[in-house]
Amino acid sequence: MTTSDIELDLDSADSILEFMGQCLRLDQELAKEKPWDGFVMVTGFEEAHAASQAWRFVGEETLPTGVYIANPALNPDLMDRLHEITADPQRGKWRTWVALYDLATDSFDHTFLWPGEDDGYNVIGYDTPMSAIEALNPAHPAEPPQWLTSARDTPSV
Repeated sequence: MTTSDIELDLDSADSILEFMGQCLRLDQELAKEKPWDGFVMVTGFEEAHAASQAWRFVGEETLPTGVYIANPALNPDLMDRLHEITADPQRGKWRTWVALYDLATDSFDHTFLWPGEDDGYNVIGYDTPMSAIEALNPAHPAEPPQWLTSARDTPSV
């Protein structure tokens, strides 16, 4: 399967997230790091720019990893569209997107965090504490954040 085999509806957040997930599953940089049990990509947005960081999970270990810069999941126009159609009427646009992939279930948990909910995830400043990322690893003994526990109780895309 290639990214060109994936249908995309730009008016559907579910379709965009499915497309992005497939693109990340097929990522050539992540593939170089296999074997792994899953990965997380955290993307932060501010008015003028965005930044992403990724880590892979190997058992209880959480290691930094690369994602191919030209991965279609990171396309700025696609990210802007996702940001636009997932905005909350009361809270506005979210600031942080967490894409958490679990190889065992071959599924993603996509979570959007608004200002105040994303404390500890300073992706824009490339200053996210490793302990915050390790807590996202299902095999790590740390207590996962409350927003992740809630996300795991909802269907994955």
